Amino acid sequence: MFDYQRVRRLREHLQLSETQFAKKIGVAQSTYHRFEKGAASLTAEAISEIITLFDVDPYWLLLGRGGNDPEFINNAEVITITKNEYIDLQRKALQNQDDRIAALERELGRK
Repeated sequence: MFDYQRVRRLREHLQLSETQFAKKIGVAQSTYHRFEKGAASLTAEAISEIITLFDVDPYWLLLGRGGNDPEFINNAEVITITKNEYIDLQRKALQNQDDRIAALERELGRK
C-alpha cells in the first residue's frame, strides 16, 4: 500500500483539513479518512491530482526519496511500483496539467 504518512504530512504542511484535502483531490472524505488511518488506498487518479495540484515530486510522494523540500524527505518507507505504473502516473499528471491550463485559458477568454 502507498504510504499514507507522506500524504498526511503534506496535507498538514498545507494546513488543509481532511475534508478540504479530499475535495481537492476528488475523493470522498470518508475514503480519505480511512486512507490516513491506513485502512484504504488512493486511486492512481487521486495520486496524480496530489502531484499536479500541489506540485509534489512524484518520486518523493511514491518512494519517499527526493523532493524539493527537505521536510518531505523520508527514506524509511519504500514501495515498489513498476516502470509502466510510474509512466502512467506521469502521463496522468501531465494530462491533468494540460486540462488545468486549458481551463484557465478558457477563464481568461483566450480560447
